[in-house]
Amino acid sequence: MRIRNALSFSLLLLCFGTVAAQTPPHYSYTIIDYPGAFNTGVFGINRTGELSGTFFGSDGVAHAFIYKERKFSAISFPKADRTFGFGINNTGSIVGYYIDSDNVTHGFLYDGKSYSTVDYPKAKTTRANGINGSGEIVGGFVDESGATHGFIYKAGKFTSLDFPMATRTEAYGINDEGWIVGYYADSKSIIHGFLDKAGVLTTIDYPGALRTNLYGINESGQTSGTYIDRNKNHGFVNIPESVKLNIQGALSTFAFALNDSGKVVGQSVDVDSVDHGFLAESGKVQAPQISARLDPDWVKSGLNGFKLRVRGFGFVPGAVLHWNGAARPTTFEDDSNLTVSIPPEDIAKTGTAELTVVNPGPHGGTSNVVVFPVRSSPPP
Repeated sequence: MRIRNALSFSLLLLCFGTVAAQTPPHYSYTIIDYPGAFNTGVFGINRTGELSGTFFGSDGVAHAFIYKERKFSAISFPKADRTFGFGINNTGSIVGYYIDSDNVTHGFLYDGKSYSTVDYPKAKTTRANGINGSGEIVGGFVDESGATHGFIYKAGKFTSLDFPMATRTEAYGINDEGWIVGYYADSKSIIHGFLDKAGVLTTIDYPGALRTNLYGINESGQTSGTYIDRNKNHGFVNIPESVKLNIQGALSTFAFALNDSGKVVGQSVDVDSVDHGFLAESGKVQAPQISARLDPDWVKSGLNGFKLRVRGFGFVPGAVLHWNGAARPTTFEDDSNLTVSIPPEDIAKTGTAELTVVNPGPHGGTSNVVVFPVRSSPPP
């Protein structure tokens, strides 16, 4: 087991900022949900904006995905029961883990053409979490005694990574310089983020947090992650000052990866405890977003129309719901709620409709697309 040199002090994220009075950037959010999925998480982003992550279908089965040029591609390791996608590098290769028919967890690499298993030798469980442009992979494994360690896989060789005196270590992100971020548990089971820069490990804790997890690092050394305070989970980025990321109305917000342009991806949990992926960008006007389950979330075909409640954020007076591109009578309740009248002809036959919300004005914007099912009978 290899333990690298470590700095024993805790480095607060705010200390990274060189200009304390600098105004932090404002972030706008785009919800990224796999069509028809029950839960979605976005965990990776590369330089060109390709996204990677995981979604759960209505049957509860997990699949990885790549999101490129506004199109989703599902990825499932051959013969796996479940597949979870995490990091993506600038060549479009992704890593993650899959669970086989014996309920054993294995890491994997998918290069766009073929799959490879990434298993730490003699490990009970392996998870591949991050990959850089050189194909170096970081993650975590559980050894034969049940302890969790981080690892780096480089040039066909595994090397374990353990923060000194930690009871658990897991690596999540790696940039092209080979700098690694992740988290570890101390002797009191408190979770701290860490940065491994050229073999020197540094603890990184968000100021005042009860727990800090680091997940992403880009070529500039900017980092992203999640912290817990006494209220809930928040995402954050360090660019270089620390900036909190919160989806409006969400119970929790988790920030995972960021690319060289500073775009951040992650996952939020809505009021119904449903997970949604997101993309956060600075310097953009916030477009309306549908960020919670529609009410109802399906309807039986042949009904005499119905009222649809749309929940999200960024709605303004005059916002209109579009059903397959056609505007429908919409009542603005507040910036998070709309009520829409759906006529009988929209639900005369079974199928699916694509729903968006459009805010008025030249800078109003159009929301993410949500798929709404029209069924002949209730879902199984």
